[in-house]
Amino acid sequence: MRSGGFTLIELLVVVALMTIMAAAVLLIIKPGKRTGQARDATRQSDIGQIANALKAYYTIRETYPGPSGAATASGLTALVSSGDLKSIPTDPTGGDYQYSVSGIGIGAAAAVYAVLEDPTSGAGSFVWCFRTESVKSFEVTSGSCLP
Repeated sequence: MRSGGFTLIELLVVVALMTIMAAAVLLIIKPGKRTGQARDATRQSDIGQIANALKAYYTIRETYPGPSGAATASGLTALVSSGDLKSIPTDPTGGDYQYSVSGIGIGAAAAVYAVLEDPTSGAGSFVWCFRTESVKSFEVTSGSCLP
């Protein structure tokens, strides 16, 4: 006579099937790729915040802060002291965004950029870039973001 419940073999078969299905789902959703895309979205948002602060700074002073370099060590610290930016954002992996400025006063140009992990343009080294003369952010190859 059989009592209610499952046998050990039945439970092992169910666990094995669930493991196979979970592995298949992980292969389909590619969590590493999604994590890279999430970090890229953060980079794009941060570059947008810095871009808005640069526009506000330029509107009042008719020049961009200098010098060029890593965002936390460059002229972008002037955006914090002027109140245009609460704090300088850092890259999700712990690095700095890059800032470049050329010229002084009217006619000066600036750019802020970060390397993307999972570019939409295909394989290769791409950056998310904001250039003041284009007044928008966009994805470009790594060498074409400088002002």
